[in-house]
Amino acid sequence: MAVNKSPVIDKFGAIPPSYHEKHLKLNFQNLSRKESHKARPSFSITKEFILKFNQAQNSIEEEELLEIARKNILRCKRKLGLKTLGSGKHVHLPAAWTEVIYLAQCKGEIQDEALNMLYASLDHACFDYDHLPALFFVAESVLHRLCCDAFLRTYLYSVEIKLTKIGYLVFLRLFIFFLHGHLESFKQHLLRLQPYLYALSLSEESYYKYPNIFSNVQFILKTSEIICKRELPSESIFGPVENEERYENIDSDMVGNLIWWVYPFAQCIR
Repeated sequence: MAVNKSPVIDKFGAIPPSYHEKHLKLNFQNLSRKESHKARPSFSITKEFILKFNQAQNSIEEEELLEIARKNILRCKRKLGLKTLGSGKHVHLPAAWTEVIYLAQCKGEIQDEALNMLYASLDHACFDYDHLPALFFVAESVLHRLCCDAFLRTYLYSVEIKLTKIGYLVFLRLFIFFLHGHLESFKQHLLRLQPYLYALSLSEESYYKYPNIFSNVQFILKTSEIICKRELPSESIFGPVENEERYENIDSDMVGNLIWWVYPFAQCIR
């Protein structure tokens, strides 16, 4: 499916890989500290493994690395509790979501399987306040992929479709936590999302021909505007004047519809 995409304009200062790596590392460290009191297996998928996997030199090396990745996929499936709707002693959703995000950087069948698993888990997992650091980690990773990878492609790829669907579920969860007043201590996490959200807003109209994807992108942007209007100071990456104009344009009916739509889910939060 061909799609005419606008390039990510460097009005906010480009999002260099170093920025992404620095803040994802910080986010992951915060997540690790928060979960340190719980026993969980260490992650075996590293940046070095991903690079080696994607740059395999021969079929033998490729098959060996693929086998390792497949074993990690199976382990993640267990930690996600896909067969038990995210429940059980073997389930550890924050750790599993984080590791699956790393696996999704491995090209080919591993990427597809990892994104499918992440989507399925986010679709049925319970709502727990302890999931928030991992949710922000996933949100930042997905937005980075969309802004710095997917938007640079000439055509619409299946991975891009999956990313927008996952982004929808992540921001749905964040919006529900926001309605319960649980995002007050996550202002720095929200601020780190701002460059990516701005880049996403620049390319929003590129998806107009694809209603399902366009609605996912709109949902991400609208919920982000609502959350950030309440949780963040007026001076953000857009500047106070632009922020004021953007927030004044939020459709009150849209806010009401969002609250009505997510209300049944909000009753499940812990």
